[in-house]
Amino acid sequence: MARRANRYNAVASASDQIQAAPEKSFRAGLYARLSVEINERPSNSIQTQLDIMHGYVNKHPEIIEAFEYADSGFSGTNFERPNFNRLMDDVRSGKINCILVKDLSRFGRDYLETTNYIEIILPFLGVRFISVNDHFDTDAACNENKTLEIALKNLVNDMYAKDVSKRVSTVRRQEVERGKFTGSNAPYGYVVDDKDPLRHFLIDEPAAEVVRDIYQMADDGMSVREISLELQRRNLSIPGQYLKTGHLYQEEGDEVHIWHIGTIANILRKEEYIGNLVHGRRRSRLYENEKRHFTDKDEWVITENAHEPIVSREQYDRVRAKFEKKVKDSTFSSDRGAGVSKKQDKYAGLLFCGECGKRLRFNSRMGRQESDTSRTYFYQCCNTYDLSNQGYCSVNIMEKMLDKVVMEALKMQVQLFSEKGITTDWCREEAEKKIKPAQNRVKKIQAEISTLEYEDFEMHGRFGVGEINREEMTAYQKSSEKKMAKLRERLSAAEDKESEIRKDWNDFTRGIEALYRVNGKRKPDKDILVTLIRKITIKHSGKFTIEWNFDRKFKPVDGSYVKGAKKI
Repeated sequence: MARRANRYNAVASASDQIQAAPEKSFRAGLYARLSVEINERPSNSIQTQLDIMHGYVNKHPEIIEAFEYADSGFSGTNFERPNFNRLMDDVRSGKINCILVKDLSRFGRDYLETTNYIEIILPFLGVRFISVNDHFDTDAACNENKTLEIALKNLVNDMYAKDVSKRVSTVRRQEVERGKFTGSNAPYGYVVDDKDPLRHFLIDEPAAEVVRDIYQMADDGMSVREISLELQRRNLSIPGQYLKTGHLYQEEGDEVHIWHIGTIANILRKEEYIGNLVHGRRRSRLYENEKRHFTDKDEWVITENAHEPIVSREQYDRVRAKFEKKVKDSTFSSDRGAGVSKKQDKYAGLLFCGECGKRLRFNSRMGRQESDTSRTYFYQCCNTYDLSNQGYCSVNIMEKMLDKVVMEALKMQVQLFSEKGITTDWCREEAEKKIKPAQNRVKKIQAEISTLEYEDFEMHGRFGVGEINREEMTAYQKSSEKKMAKLRERLSAAEDKESEIRKDWNDFTRGIEALYRVNGKRKPDKDILVTLIRKITIKHSGKFTIEWNFDRKFKPVDGSYVKGAKKI
């Protein structure tokens, strides 16, 4: 009996020392969020959340790496948060395959979106999700019993956020109707009197003088662009820069900014400069699932004579009348085109200025062909009217010309691939050839891991029956752990390589499918453009460059078009 007892104790000691290697390793993204709510509990601080998650990681050896992502000052009612987006980008790239949060409310308070991520998006991407304080882990078998509980918690978080939103909106509406300014910063030319319970505006005389000059120039008939150039000639800081630095004029070391025409147009329409306080130009109501948007003027809350005016009402009305007449007479006027719908920009996010690097703006002007009023579409650099002469880009291209340029480039690629016999079937065959060796490498390493695990099992048995002593077992254990760690590193690298090859060829196959859809089309559609093209750059000279999403397999395209004759 004594011999059996010692044998049992020996096995027990070995099992205490040696843990079975985890079947799968995880690279975790630790996501923390601090709400914009004023009464956020200290226990929800970013560092506290991260400490709780790191404590969890330390107890789970299958999580081999942990990366921190934190959004401070962002509501959980939507998922438009910079570091959350960075986390999801890393998930899609394969850097992260596990997400940790302190609790579900830190992940999100929107019931539908949160549930959609946990039940659909993350499982589809093969990502493990763990909520530490909720004891929820999508890889745990017991989670089937927690599904209802998690759904209820998501619903409660959503209801809580909407309840807070409704109470805050009600209180803010009451304050606004009393004439209180509830925003952050006063318009350019004013400062907020924080000693006043209603936070009325006080005139900031240096900036107010600039506002008066802007109104006077507009009253004298100068265009918005002419005013912009004049302010730049005077070396005046733009409103945002003035708020940040306190420098009315740009000083040495200040970042150079230009007076955009939108900034000046906004100054020339603000009723605050005639003494009125305006609230509600933009609005969002979470409790009604209403996203932030611009509102009609009849929804605004206007408190007249709330503070001292900077310009007279008579001058304000004259300036507004002049600009409204310009808008009415302009070929770009929204009034003239009110009955003609504007189509979507199919080149959105793809088209850039070759001079300054900014995106080209999608515009249209109204024209008349016989008895029909129609829109003519074109692209121009945002700097066309904003910059001084030193940086004046004047890059523009008609949409019809751009379609022609892109179609020629696409047809050239079609011809190139058809001559080489590259089809979707060829892509799939080549993909199989490339993926097969990568799969074999993964299988080979998995077989080596299985062999080592079997050797570990045998060594446990030999130690249990006394064939080897504790010193020999300890030495073997150290050696085996090193071998296993290296094998798992190799396996992770091999799996990543296989995934990279598979994604590369899947994307290329989709690209070929999209490319061959060009045949028979007169102009490209948005799906073809987004699938195939990463960037199009247009220069003032008419030169253009097309960069492809598959730059290793597609031939780069550089060329030029003749702007006047409209020839490539």
